[in-house]
Amino acid sequence: MNELPDLEHYYRLPGHIDSWIALAIVIASLLIAAGLNHSKPGVRTAGTGLAALGCFAVFAWFLIVKGTGIFAEPREPLFPTDSIRPMVITIISAISLLAGLFLVRVTLWQNNRTDTLGLATGNTQEKFGRASRLLHWTTAILFLSLIPMGFFTSMIPYDVSWRQGYYVVHKTIGFIVLFLVIVRIIWHFRSPTPKLAGDLRGWEHKCAKLAHVALYFVMLAVPISGFIMSTYGGKWSHFFVWDLPMLWEKDMEAIKPFGLMHKVVLPYLCLLLIGAHVLGALKHHFIDRHRDSIHRMVS
Repeated sequence: MNELPDLEHYYRLPGHIDSWIALAIVIASLLIAAGLNHSKPGVRTAGTGLAALGCFAVFAWFLIVKGTGIFAEPREPLFPTDSIRPMVITIISAISLLAGLFLVRVTLWQNNRTDTLGLATGNTQEKFGRASRLLHWTTAILFLSLIPMGFFTSMIPYDVSWRQGYYVVHKTIGFIVLFLVIVRIIWHFRSPTPKLAGDLRGWEHKCAKLAHVALYFVMLAVPISGFIMSTYGGKWSHFFVWDLPMLWEKDMEAIKPFGLMHKVVLPYLCLLLIGAHVLGALKHHFIDRHRDSIHRMVS
């Protein structure tokens, strides 16, 4: 293991448990994404059930970290917004619980389906193909797991023994999200996305396109800003059992704008964009009655 510069509390969990946890999260995300878009209805039902368990896992994580006592005595805040992080994590966890219960209901409904899903590898004008769906849902699940995990990082006191192991999980998933988003962008040019519903208003088309561009920007900016912030802070970034090389020297002045972006601006922008994305999809499905809209990405 390389010697770490100016890092007092460097711990990996025994037996690289942190890397195994990260791997388990990645595998679970892949299984959910594959299950949701499988040709057989029974496998799609199982995929929805796994997605429900994933939501419950987020709520279980919340109960575990709340039980550590860190919510009551967090690390000294660096930014004014740090004081509202416990409330934000609580809200996210409550939404995860409700989403899990909703997905259980969907699973029970899907259990009666017998239709076979036919998907091409590439996209068509009507719907996304299998490759786009797998990339979309795997990226989305991993990115959504990063958000509450990231909010909690700024609360963990420096002397907590499992703190660095927690960062191994967080940073590993961050790098995987970065890789998947780059692959998605490349795939987008190889297999153009389906057209939006023709009866959408002009402003809805513009908002939809702007929201998608903004989401791509955020999904790229979050891991990149985190890597730059860590490096300027003199801390290694991690990818499973490996520590990535330090590309430049520690600079506590240079870290400030990237810390502000990674810890304040981007997280709350993420919540705003994801909320708008979900509400837009629900509006198209339930209010505008565009049933095919949501089925372009999940069936």
